[in-house]
Amino acid sequence: MQSERAKWLLNKGMIALPIILVLVLLARCGGEPDGGNEQASADPANEATPEQTDATEAKRDPESFTAEEIKAAMREHIENRTQMGNPGVFEITDPRTSQTLELRFQKIHDPVRTMGDGHYFACTNFAAIGDPYKTYDLDFWLQVHGGELVVYEENVHKLPVHKHGEWVQQPRYNFVDDRINLLR
Repeated sequence: MQSERAKWLLNKGMIALPIILVLVLLARCGGEPDGGNEQASADPANEATPEQTDATEAKRDPESFTAEEIKAAMREHIENRTQMGNPGVFEITDPRTSQTLELRFQKIHDPVRTMGDGHYFACTNFAAIGDPYKTYDLDFWLQVHGGELVVYEENVHKLPVHKHGEWVQQPRYNFVDDRINLLR
């Protein structure tokens, strides 16, 4: 029983890890707002380094990301997550059952959405390892951080259900005015 509890806690930690990393990045990048340092100095030690200059120039309007850039950020996130734990496998814990799903990425759905205020949304398909017809629909929410898109939330939207001899996706929630509406 203790090993099951330890495995459950480890799986929850793997889900929380990306969220914790985003929060750490947000905390580390807080800094002062533009114009916070009003002292001008000719001292070279106070001048911006090339890395700092590049980071400032890399920032862009949060609403200016294209569908291809959103998809590229998604692919990068998925690739990074498949390098964790079991290489080549995207693991996510189902929040309702606490079951760890072992999945393989298939595609990002069109269209991706702009939610406003630098937030974006993308829907994807993943197949169960060993059964490409048993597909899950996972949702991802992204936000702009430091001029780049970062995934801050993942969720299981649709589960495969075997009906009439084939796998179909059954939704757990739907969207009404960009708000999640839970289904029973």
